[in-house]
Amino acid sequence: MIGWLSGSVRELDPGGSILLETNGIGYDVAVSMQTLCTLKQGESAVLYIHTYVREDQLSLFGFLSSSDRELFRKLNSVSGIGARTALNLMSGMPTGELLQAIDSADDVAIARTPGIGKKTAQRLILELKGKLTTEETGSPSLSKDANDIRSALINLGYRPVQVDKALKQTDLTGDFEKDFRSSIKVIS
Repeated sequence: MIGWLSGSVRELDPGGSILLETNGIGYDVAVSMQTLCTLKQGESAVLYIHTYVREDQLSLFGFLSSSDRELFRKLNSVSGIGARTALNLMSGMPTGELLQAIDSADDVAIARTPGIGKKTAQRLILELKGKLTTEETGSPSLSKDANDIRSALINLGYRPVQVDKALKQTDLTGDFEKDFRSSIKVIS
């Protein structure tokens, strides 16, 4: 089994995969949209790999951290959620937001992910609620103000990855209006 790969990103496929060259060999690795937006063509990358083997298929799934790989494995362990669906869940929202949705039993937020219906979201919550923590995945949870700002910016049409980067670069003061404007300036 492949545990991790280090190499140069040769191609980025908007469909959710990359071609990673390692010692002259090109590995086709499926990644979440969050990961895809972080990587740049021609730059080096280190990905933690989950090797998925079936009788007719061998697939590699890549993650920026071992904690994200562990979250993927836990999502994949839920009945009715395969590897691609687990990756879609991780693409649909940042890790902290996904964990918060599971913990707060927000099946509506989870069901917004393509391929996830309300019943599957409820089963996911039933099987994983209380078993996942932000410390376990290494992702900081956002404050209520930061979540409100994030939601407002996404509703204005900004991509979640852009918003998350802007929130990391903005010094939040607790004043929603001021923090909102600062975040927009960082994005623009």
